[in-house]
Amino acid sequence: MQENIRSGSCPIKLFLVDEHLVLRQALSKAFNANQKYEVIGHAADSAELLSQISACSPDVIVLDFAIPSSSCLETMLSLKKLGCQAPVLILSATENGNNIRAALQAGARGFVPKQSGLSEMEFAIDAIVDGGTYLSPSVTDKFMSGDQANDGPASPLAKLSHREREIMVHLANGQKNKDIGQQLHISTRTVDTHRSNILRKLGIKSNAELAKIAISAGLISS
Repeated sequence: MQENIRSGSCPIKLFLVDEHLVLRQALSKAFNANQKYEVIGHAADSAELLSQISACSPDVIVLDFAIPSSSCLETMLSLKKLGCQAPVLILSATENGNNIRAALQAGARGFVPKQSGLSEMEFAIDAIVDGGTYLSPSVTDKFMSGDQANDGPASPLAKLSHREREIMVHLANGQKNKDIGQQLHISTRTVDTHRSNILRKLGIKSNAELAKIAISAGLISS
């Protein structure tokens, strides 16, 4: 996983990309109200983003999946060509499993539905800044189900329940059991139990082995 891209107590610098100005303004106001974050720019489409990105150095780019004029996948490729290393968090109005997979394969570090609350967006941004990958619990099952459909019943992920698949992604990202419990609104003991069941069902003994399976399945980036 990538190393932490920032240090100290400086605000996390965000660049927002969405065709709706009202959404960009609302998110800017909400994030800037929290001293932990600072919106340093926003754009309506890929062209605006690419024209501005060289003049700023965001820690995270929040990118609408349905960006106008150019797909978000093409936009991420263009960012790489420009040498932009900022990780991308996809914000999407749809929860299609194929979209999630395509975004992650293109290099996105996270995927959050637009109906999610601000607290989940902040959690996702923090996870990405710390070098992890974040999938919203509301889309994890759709993504996993798509993986099972592609790989067939022999896939080891088919052995896991919906909740176990959610927790697997969090564990693979290196999150602590206590933090996972807070995010999913369950006790740390319950997370411990699910972790034990996941390791047993997958026939492995450590979170490191679990992360390898998650990377192989395309659930997180290496």
